[in-house]
Amino acid sequence: MSGLRAALLDFIADLRTAGVRISIAESLDAMHAVAAAGIERVPMREALAAALIKDEADRPIFDEIFIRRFAPPPLPAGARRGPARRSGTFGAAGGPNPSESASGAKTASPESENEPAPATRQPQATDSRAKASPSRNSLDGASAERDSELAARSGDGSSEYDPASARESDLKRSYDAPSHDLAGGSEAARAAALRAIEQTPFSRYSDLEYETARDALAILKRRFRARLARRLKLAAAGRIDLRRTLRAAIQHGGSLGELRFRARRPRHLELLILADISGSMKYASALMLKLAAGAAGAFRRARSFVYIDRLAEAGFEHGRLVMTPPLDLYARSDFGRVLAELTARRAELISRATVIVIMGDGRNNRRPARANLLRDLGLHARSILWLNPEAPERWNTGDSAIGQYARAVDAMLLARNLREVEEGLSRIG
Repeated sequence: MSGLRAALLDFIADLRTAGVRISIAESLDAMHAVAAAGIERVPMREALAAALIKDEADRPIFDEIFIRRFAPPPLPAGARRGPARRSGTFGAAGGPNPSESASGAKTASPESENEPAPATRQPQATDSRAKASPSRNSLDGASAERDSELAARSGDGSSEYDPASARESDLKRSYDAPSHDLAGGSEAARAAALRAIEQTPFSRYSDLEYETARDALAILKRRFRARLARRLKLAAAGRIDLRRTLRAAIQHGGSLGELRFRARRPRHLELLILADISGSMKYASALMLKLAAGAAGAFRRARSFVYIDRLAEAGFEHGRLVMTPPLDLYARSDFGRVLAELTARRAELISRATVIVIMGDGRNNRRPARANLLRDLGLHARSILWLNPEAPERWNTGDSAIGQYARAVDAMLLARNLREVEEGLSRIG
């Protein structure tokens, strides 16, 4: 058991390194949960997730580290993974079978390799796969099935089979899959495709990746809406009223057992989005606009604008971005001119409750940046957040004026993929 305890401690350390907040008490709860659930992979994974994961956004990180830490060992040369292995001791990911040797590997006899399998056995294997597939709701279940199938196809079994490379090819297949596979595939395939497209940089997007991301956006909208609702609800709580709390403590002999709070109205925030749709920015901006539109109900007012060399109001019709008035997509970027237009409409668009979110790379074709206008807008707004999908090493190179704009905003955040866009938008509040 000491070996399992050490493995769990290493697993928790990896989660903390990845940014998941875990307390000592939760680590102890995880130990007790594993002792109650046992060491089968699926029950152990769910028990650890229940004890350690507080935010659903951390679940993909948890699944990846769990697969890396508790992956089944590779089969030795000459070993074959049969259909019965899928329902072994370690659940869907495979494990020792009662008919196998003590080392967990089963050696096929020469007679069984040369002799063709009876025709009646193939449907049984297919049925077992069909019965097992609905219960696989994570990446390791789908990977185990493919592991077993690839091992069965290895023929003479002379080459060593590596489950890690199989999982990498599985992720690549799910990433390269058409967008309609997200709706019709298994739960594990959809989760893998979503995880892959969330972490794919916008700079690598083509029309195929964009369509896949659009299909996956429904799940991200629900998750982002829930996170934002929790954030705004917590922010609506009033501060402690020290005077009323001390007066209430007199009635309890001076004990501060009852806290009194100031009455505070719920926060009514307004959202103003400015998205650059020039060149490679079009995919990142369109996805951010759709993601923010899914949480528009959390704000008193939400308005979206796109720009290249001038400003245009943005909306969606039949899933397509619509601009009013239409912009010339081949025009040269001029954010300084956009800021001048926004300043002229400041009274209409910006108030003290407005959070301005800008998506852009700050490249201005060597035209005047006019960052002073952005600084003045920040004085009349609640805050300004800038999401930049460009890699930091390219900032302030060439025609980039991002350094001037960074000094005029409240936060300059990386937004190289969908995951970082969601994290950046969650800073609203």
